[in-house]
Amino acid sequence: MYGLINLFPTPIYREPATNQNYDITQIEIRDCLNKIKEEDDLECVSHLYKDAGERKKSRSESGYYISDQLIEKYSLKNLEERIYKAVDHYIQLTQWSLLTSSPILNVVKNPKFKIKNSWINIAEKNVCHDYHVHPQYTISGVYYFRVSADQGGIQFRNPNIMLENCYFPEGPRSPQSIELIPRDGDIVLFPGWLAHSTIKNITDEERISVAFNLDLENQTQT
Repeated sequence: MYGLINLFPTPIYREPATNQNYDITQIEIRDCLNKIKEEDDLECVSHLYKDAGERKKSRSESGYYISDQLIEKYSLKNLEERIYKAVDHYIQLTQWSLLTSSPILNVVKNPKFKIKNSWINIAEKNVCHDYHVHPQYTISGVYYFRVSADQGGIQFRNPNIMLENCYFPEGPRSPQSIELIPRDGDIVLFPGWLAHSTIKNITDEERISVAFNLDLENQTQT
C-alpha cells in the first residue's frame, strides 16, 4: 500500500428523517416540549436551560451518570422506534468485533440495545455546551428537533490526544475537531467515549434536541 494512509477512523452515524417518520416524530416532541414549558417541569431538561441547572445533581462518585427518562416519561414511542432502528444500522455498518467473529472477543448472541436515559436540550441565545463524554455508555446520540448552522451543531474532538501537544500533522486531514451541522429530524450516533460539544447559539430561536445513551441489554456470549 502506497501513498497517504488514514488510520484509526472514529465511526459516527447520521440518519436523516424520511417522509414517513419526520412529521409524526416532530409533532410528538413538540407536544412534549409544550407540556414541559406549560407545567414548568424541568426534571428531564438539560442543566443548560434557565433554572434547570439545579433540577437535580445526578453525577455518581463512580462516574458520569444520568437518571433522566424523557422518552419513557412522555411516551415518545415514535422517537424510540427511530433510535433503535438507527442503532441497528450503526452497529451493522461499524462491523463491531463484539458482534462478529473475533479471535479475541466472544460473540454476543442476538444483541439488543436499551436506552438507558434521555433528556431534552433547550439552548437559548448565547448558550453552548463544553466538551464532555459519556464514558459509562456504549453508544450516545442526539435527535435534532430544531437546529441550524447559526444555532450551532455538534462538535467532535479528535480522540488522538497527541494532536493537542504536537503541531504535526494537524490540518484538513487530521483536524483538532470537526463540527457537524445536522438537519431537523436527523439522528446522530457516536461512541459514548468520544468528546463532543455544541457551538454557541447566536440566534434568538432556541436550539432543541433530545439526547440519549444506550447499552447492550443482553451480554450472553458464545
